[in-house]
Amino acid sequence: MTRSLTRTLLAPALLAVAIAPLALSASAAPGGEGRQQGWSEEHRQQHEQRRQALFERAGIDEETRQALEEARREHREAVRELREEHRQRMDEILGEEQREALEAARQEMREEQRAERREAMQQRLTELVDSWELSDEEREALREAREAIYADMQALREGDFDSRQERREAMRELREEHQATLAEILSDEQIEEMRAVLSRHGRQDKGGDGRQEKGDGAAD
Repeated sequence: MTRSLTRTLLAPALLAVAIAPLALSASAAPGGEGRQQGWSEEHRQQHEQRRQALFERAGIDEETRQALEEARREHREAVRELREEHRQRMDEILGEEQREALEAARQEMREEQRAERREAMQQRLTELVDSWELSDEEREALREAREAIYADMQALREGDFDSRQERREAMRELREEHQATLAEILSDEQIEEMRAVLSRHGRQDKGGDGRQEKGDGAAD
């Protein structure tokens, strides 16, 4: 295998190793809606735990906490009503074909942006790999790791689990196996460099500041 061909195969292999934890997390529950609901519930629980810890540290009494919670509920309801009013207003302004065209254009732009970010990360990973000057054996090992990881992720997606907890445990074990495989090929410093590239990519996928991507509201 020539150096150029090995290099061409290596970057996707490294990308697969890097994004494996994300891909596994996306497999937490069958169906996109189930995945999002599972993540959202876990996120809400963590957020509530942090809020209560903050109140405890600040010495906020129970009566004040309840008042704050009521204010939050009122705020959420007001925001929900405003969104509904906005959606109805957009429906009055735009015809059905216009709404469909706008949504299609938005989806196309999102896909283009995701493709651009993925290509940019692929380029950064390629440059990173080149800077490591790996041997042919190490490059081949990463290529084989890619194939193994893809097979593992596919098996996990297709597997039957009795509970969400069982699936999460399987995900955790698989992540640990993948990380151990990576540690046999790359040094700790190289792994950290790779994670730094992936971390920047993750922030960009969430809008650059940690927020999930959202539409511009034109037809929400």
